[in-house]
Amino acid sequence: SRLPMASMMKGAGAVARMSGLVALLSIGFFYGYSKDIRGTGLLGAEFSAVPNIFDHKASSTDSNSFFATAPDDPKFGLVLPSFRELHEKVTELRAKGENVKVIYLLRHAEGYHNEAEKAVNDKEHWFGVEGKKEKYLDADLNDAGIAQSKLLSERLARAADLGLRVEHLLTSPLRRAVRTAGIGFNLTDDRRQGALDQYKALLTKKATAVELARETIGQLTCDKRMTRTELQKTFSWVDYSGIEEEDTLWKATERETVKEKKARVRGFLKWLWQHEQLGKDIYFVVATHSGWINAFLRELRVISDDSRWKPANAQMMGLVLKKSDD
Repeated sequence: SRLPMASMMKGAGAVARMSGLVALLSIGFFYGYSKDIRGTGLLGAEFSAVPNIFDHKASSTDSNSFFATAPDDPKFGLVLPSFRELHEKVTELRAKGENVKVIYLLRHAEGYHNEAEKAVNDKEHWFGVEGKKEKYLDADLNDAGIAQSKLLSERLARAADLGLRVEHLLTSPLRRAVRTAGIGFNLTDDRRQGALDQYKALLTKKATAVELARETIGQLTCDKRMTRTELQKTFSWVDYSGIEEEDTLWKATERETVKEKKARVRGFLKWLWQHEQLGKDIYFVVATHSGWINAFLRELRVISDDSRWKPANAQMMGLVLKKSDD
């Protein structure tokens, strides 16, 4: 079953009558992230990955990557000697008028739903029975996921020595994504004293929860989020003001398609580039999920459109993205 795009928006009847392009752009309005995309020069925007800067060796046939171990790579796929050279390259591109940003996609560490899915080892049973149980609602990290997040923090410390820059953290509102980033960057209350100077900017402004960056929507309870109030109480260092109180997007009987996730990716990129404050920043981390990252990479043509490749738990991968207008 599938989650129609129109069901993700208010005024479904009106949306259904829109042209395909306008319907895709409208996703930003209905999530409450876009004031008016038509007035920002993004109506005909195209996004692409700048080649030969990051290399992730994502095999189009490797469907087992979902349960793999994250690479112990403090450069997160960067082929240049260090992030200092990356900054020089980005500065050079922007001086030439190229509208580029650097985005690091971070898949959450292992959640207790991942552990359960591996134990079930039956996709049909997981999607049809076990994965629908209420106990997996907005699944958080398990002990293995906490340990993976701490290893991520160690990689980020090594990356800091190589000059990694992060100006803002964007995150799926779901608990496992938020907690992975919080541990990794030492933003949680119990780890803030260990925050590195290179990432202190993340302590001076809250991370931003973004519905557009959440996991595949529908059917599985692990992908249904808690209320905004519950999440804000749990993660005080995250700004949840941009999402609704209740999860009105998740449907028990419908699941989002790859095509619809790719539309969300386009909506996310348009929202980011036109945002009044964030649009001025260059370096971002997006804490998110394997399904969304797969759709992101398909949409940016980093992997083939039929690729099943997904990053491992707690894997972070960098991309230099460019916006151009038709």
